[in-house]
Amino acid sequence: MTKREKYQALIDACVSHMDDEDKRIYRPIVEYALELGYTPKPIQKSQKTAKNENGDELAFSKSRVSRTLLRLHPGFTKPPVNYQIHQEGKAQLRLVFFATPEYSEPFRFGLKNKNEAFNFKYTGCYGCGRCKGDEGYTYTYPDGKMVFRCGIELIELPPLAPEHVEEVKAMMKAQDEFWMNKERAKND
Repeated sequence: MTKREKYQALIDACVSHMDDEDKRIYRPIVEYALELGYTPKPIQKSQKTAKNENGDELAFSKSRVSRTLLRLHPGFTKPPVNYQIHQEGKAQLRLVFFATPEYSEPFRFGLKNKNEAFNFKYTGCYGCGRCKGDEGYTYTYPDGKMVFRCGIELIELPPLAPEHVEEVKAMMKAQDEFWMNKERAKND
C-alpha cells in the first residue's frame, strides 16, 4: 500500500462514519488538506462514537512547517469537556485560519466561542517562541473590545453548510502559504 493509499484509507474510515450531508461537506475539505501536503494521523485519544467504537478523529499536519492545519472528528454522541460547539452526531472540524483576515459568521462564531469558553483565560500570546506574538486571531466585540488569541490554536467550528466548503479551502490555502513563506524565509 502506497502512502497516498494509506492516507486515503484513513480519510475513508473517518468519513464513512458521517451522515451523507457531512460527507459532502467534509470529504472535499480533508482531501484538499491532503493535496496541500498535510498528512492525516489518527488521534488515539479520540472519543468513541455511536457508529464507531474506536473513534476516527484525524489530525492533518505537515512536517515541513511543523504545524497542524486541522482536526476532524466524524461525529460525537457526547462531546468531550473541551469541545464547546457541538451538535450530536455531526462532524466536528477544528481549523487554524489566522492567515485569513476576514471570514464569514461560522468562523467568527467559533473564534468568539473559543475566547469566551474559559472566561478569556486562554487569550493573548502564550509565549511559545514560534512567533513574535503576532501570529494569531483578533476578535473585535461590538463594544470595540479586541481580544487576541494565539495562532497555534485550532478553532472549533460549528457544523458547516455546503456553502462554506470553498471558503474553508481558501482559508487552508492562505494558512499553508503563510507557513510555507515563513519556512522559506527561515531558510534564505
